[in-house]
Amino acid sequence: MDVKASKPVTVAEARELLSERKEQGELGYEQSQALEHAEKFTKFDTTRAKKLVSALVKGNKLSEALAAKIVDICPENAATLKAILAKDKAELSDDEISQILKDLS
Repeated sequence: MDVKASKPVTVAEARELLSERKEQGELGYEQSQALEHAEKFTKFDTTRAKKLVSALVKGNKLSEALAAKIVDICPENAATLKAILAKDKAELSDDEISQILKDLS
């Protein structure tokens, strides 16, 4: 199988994709495990997750991959969000961080 494109997705989107695939047929072991994980740890529905990622990308000039990671982790405080941002060397003001935390809650 050739990979034609790749795109970062949230855990909510992965859950939806795997659920649709499960309805079409049997999932492999890894896919079943991924679906189980996604069902346990998804904090948002797919629509809300997509909207949050889009808002983070547009409003804060974050990469789509970093925005998806933030939505998946759903940090509850500024220190956790800053730790996520530090890995990708993204810098945001305290006001921007507060707004992201408000949007995620």
